[in-house]
Amino acid sequence: MRPAALPRPRASALLVAAVLAGSLISGGGQNSTAAGRAAAAPEVITVDTGRQSGPLTKAGLGTLFGVTTTPDTPAALADGTQVLLAQHQSLDGDTSYPSSTESVAGRLRGTGVKMVGRYNDLMGGWPYVWKGVDDWMGKVDSATRSIQKYKDVLGAVAPLNEPDNKLGPQADSPFMTDPRVPGATYDAKVNWLWTATVRRIRTIDTTVKIMGPNYEHYNPWESADRQPRMRDFLVNAKDTGTLPDIIGWHSLGPSPGDVPEALTRYYRPLEKELGIPPRPVMIEEYGPGNGEFEGVPGTMIKHWAEFARYGVDSAAMGIYTNPGLLGNSLRRTADGLKPNGGWYFMNWFRELGGSQLAVSRWDTRHYQGSDAVASWDSASRAVTVLAGGDDGDIDLRLLGLAARGLGPQVRVRIDYAKWTTDPLATDRRAERAGAPQTGTYHLYDKVLPLDAGGDLTVPIRTMERLNGYRVIVEPAAPAAAYPGTYEAEDAQQSGTVTHTGGDSVLASGRGYVGGIDGPDSSVTFTVEAAKAGIHLLTVRYANGTADTATHAVRVGGQAQGSVTYPATGGWANTTMSTSVKRVALAAGRNTVTLAKGTGYAELDFIDVRPDTHRYEAELASVTDAGIRHYQWNEFPDYVGGIDGPTSAVEFAVDAPRSGSYLVDVGYANGQPGTASHSVTVNGAGAGTIAYPSTGAWLSGPRQDAVAGTATVRVTLNEGVNRIRLTKAEGFAELDWLALRPA
Repeated sequence: MRPAALPRPRASALLVAAVLAGSLISGGGQNSTAAGRAAAAPEVITVDTGRQSGPLTKAGLGTLFGVTTTPDTPAALADGTQVLLAQHQSLDGDTSYPSSTESVAGRLRGTGVKMVGRYNDLMGGWPYVWKGVDDWMGKVDSATRSIQKYKDVLGAVAPLNEPDNKLGPQADSPFMTDPRVPGATYDAKVNWLWTATVRRIRTIDTTVKIMGPNYEHYNPWESADRQPRMRDFLVNAKDTGTLPDIIGWHSLGPSPGDVPEALTRYYRPLEKELGIPPRPVMIEEYGPGNGEFEGVPGTMIKHWAEFARYGVDSAAMGIYTNPGLLGNSLRRTADGLKPNGGWYFMNWFRELGGSQLAVSRWDTRHYQGSDAVASWDSASRAVTVLAGGDDGDIDLRLLGLAARGLGPQVRVRIDYAKWTTDPLATDRRAERAGAPQTGTYHLYDKVLPLDAGGDLTVPIRTMERLNGYRVIVEPAAPAAAYPGTYEAEDAQQSGTVTHTGGDSVLASGRGYVGGIDGPDSSVTFTVEAAKAGIHLLTVRYANGTADTATHAVRVGGQAQGSVTYPATGGWANTTMSTSVKRVALAAGRNTVTLAKGTGYAELDFIDVRPDTHRYEAELASVTDAGIRHYQWNEFPDYVGGIDGPTSAVEFAVDAPRSGSYLVDVGYANGQPGTASHSVTVNGAGAGTIAYPSTGAWLSGPRQDAVAGTATVRVTLNEGVNRIRLTKAEGFAELDWLALRPA
């Protein structure tokens, strides 16, 4: 709480009105940025429950090469998040490529996932290598025979992929100089190839859905040739009887507004002009490669919202990380692929039922701001909103709840899917983060009144732009139990003040704890840990001063550093945020005490769960070695070439307390005998770590399967430590490092 010399802010009439209308909550991420935020009017997202438009199409729940056999993508996890997969098309009987249709089709049976087979990938090369008409038509025949075995999981085929530029538009390219491909221009030749390919497919299969033209770029406002190209394609396809069943293109720019702009202002008018019945729309690849898109909840939601708003039927994320990870939403662990926050957010969308609701933003042209999708389930009388996309304060305005039979009070629940980041990594792009998680985070579950008009305003305070938020409004009912969440007002207190009255509307549970002002002030929680190890302690708090505050942390009476509270711009009666600290817990029951440190903070609850983060070698500091990727992957995944006398990998790690730790290292040693690295901690020698032979390297046939784990005991300080592994005897490749209290 604030010191006695600082008076509690008096709630204004506006705040009181907001509270009575059902004001909620503050959000949080692993790395809160609440401090220093400018006070600004909240962005407003409005959900009109009286405007319903049929079932959600779930456009956006798709991934390019999202399922593979290497790594072995679990079918259940795919079914939990995916509607559409764009995969390499197979030749008949060919399962050699791990992301091909024939390789993955069997594991998709029994799920709700459909594939698009990309025929153009059969050409090989990038850009594609044209080897002649006979070669191509032979591949088309073989691929079309192949799809007969798995049409039950095939949504469509795409004869061409990015034909606006990937077949070789250069005058001297094999495609342009092939005398058997008629046409005076590149586009004319592409249109001929489209017609010939579709007709060839139809000689074998008359019913499979065909998607096209699948251009890489269809932003007509950017280039004068793009609209004439699409028009010529449609005219040719109509004249030759080869119109696609599904119209599609790629949208790989940063703006979520590119698709609605192209669809409503350019493509649909072409259909009308040419007398073509409206086609379903598929965006077979979408999203930017800007380092903050693939799998990141707060970025994905902005695209989903535009797809829903403008009636896009299906869409699959472009791949900028690695195949087989369901759009960067899975992470490799010793126990196989596990979900991160992106998977849980996509899972919320996948499970969302009911009728789509109209959602509008405060600024319809601000495509990079926050946005949402929403649904109304008439059976349960529940409104569900998935939101995110910006830092700061958001007001979620829900209209017409009373007209849906809700009220005068409603139950409001808010959870969030956290996109974790590692501030100690050398590569800090968001898409390289996203540690595996045990589940989503809970923020709020309370019964609140509607306002006089039968509406509700839900303020999401200190939203973090990489996270995704779910708000559920339903008939009034008691709050649920949330394992791992411990309310401050129910904990043991010393020298504090519990607030459970009218100023605790923003708090979860019954209230919050303030007055943690004296040298002996503390709040002690009794928590359970299934296993001994490092855990994440997430604290929901408020700090209304201008400076960062702290609480000292004790576990079972033992000091474990402090938790830091950046300023939130108000106390717990007006706003809250979250902060995270690593703690070491014993198996079973533990006491966790937060005691007065520097400055002042108020506490709402803590969340305690195992720390699933591990430190990846490719994101560490690498000296005289190579950052490499597994055979099929796009992004680096391990460090090899640790061959010279100065070759080293240095990991920056976060230790919850000073003491002895076991350092586990994932590695491969493909030679006979045992290799080793010398170990230093914060510049001081700490022995060696031995790597027995694993019989193969990380780049070998097993690729990202677990090769070997080596362990060394070290002594660490509380906080950040630097563990350096330097070549000693033999050779070893490094995958990851993890900590365990010894």
